[in-house]
Amino acid sequence: MKDINIAVIGWGFMGRMHTQALRSIPLMYPGIGFRPVLKCLCSGHRENALRGQAEAGFESVTDDWRTLLDRSDIDVVSICTPNSLHEEMVLSLLKSGKHLYIDKPLTTSLASAARILKAAKGAGQKLQMVMNNRFLPATLRAKQLVEEGRIGDVTTFNCRYLHSGSVDAQKPMGWKQGLEGGVILDLASHALDLTCDLVGYPEKVHCATRVLYPSRPTKSGGTETRLSEDHALMTLRLPSGALGFCEASKISTSSNDELTFEVCGTRGALRFDLMDPSWLWFYDNTQSDAPYGGTKGFTRIECVGRYPAPGGSFPPPKNALGWDRGHIHCYYSFLSCVANDRQPLCGLEDAYRLQALMEAAHSSALSGQWETPNYTLP
Repeated sequence: MKDINIAVIGWGFMGRMHTQALRSIPLMYPGIGFRPVLKCLCSGHRENALRGQAEAGFESVTDDWRTLLDRSDIDVVSICTPNSLHEEMVLSLLKSGKHLYIDKPLTTSLASAARILKAAKGAGQKLQMVMNNRFLPATLRAKQLVEEGRIGDVTTFNCRYLHSGSVDAQKPMGWKQGLEGGVILDLASHALDLTCDLVGYPEKVHCATRVLYPSRPTKSGGTETRLSEDHALMTLRLPSGALGFCEASKISTSSNDELTFEVCGTRGALRFDLMDPSWLWFYDNTQSDAPYGGTKGFTRIECVGRYPAPGGSFPPPKNALGWDRGHIHCYYSFLSCVANDRQPLCGLEDAYRLQALMEAAHSSALSGQWETPNYTLP
């Protein structure tokens, strides 16, 4: 059994989620030949790190991530920090030889992403951006159907990710509402990544954004006027000419964690709703029509927990799927690549192209014009 020693930087929501995934992998993937070890937890507030150690069982703690650089007993580092901190951490940890599991998005700008990509060339480590929504059975099945040609040529598509957490004008803001955040880097990164994974990268984007309130209260009792967008609406054009849209919002009253997509093509169509994650809807346009409908219509595919072995046995595949399952399978897939020297999905090239698309969306929101993402790798 090979131990893979892991350090987690950050003990907010994502730090906890990465840790839950790591603790779950040995139970959910028996016989895989490697074991994630919670070697160190890093938080800028030492009391948070100590609390996390007590809750999750990390072997050690630190309040300075730089102490990880010289630790030869750490193989993988999870970066679960605000976007603006990613570049410095990635560049330094790359030099120290660590494999890196980086919460989305890769960083805050295309220039920053280019510096990371250049530094990683020839380094030999595995790097993966966390795109957990790609790793649900239903979204993996959707990708499979696309690759099998069951959708045909894409005619139209859409993806929406809606939250309501920024509707309250009196709620103290977090860093995601500041200039280093915004709904494009936050929610739209997921929606755009799923879109590109299924239909390919758009050649043009036209984007409009909105900041709901001119100011928001801060946690320290002050007021902040330098705010990022709360709502973004994008029209995307594929090289084929097919048009679709992507919407991301933190001000969608009544929404919880509502990620949906629809892809329509000449041979079929797909629909998915993250609030009902066990199912994928597939329409086979090659089926015959007839009085009363024949055999045409959407099929509700019971993806549930049907991962290929060694996954899919615990919990049993018939049990309802939870939101965290995509995170667990995403981290398992990455560690499997580390253990078996394979290139991970959602690697740096995908991360860079996604950053290019998001940057083009930001540029379009400023110019009011169609913009062309620069996907050329540095």
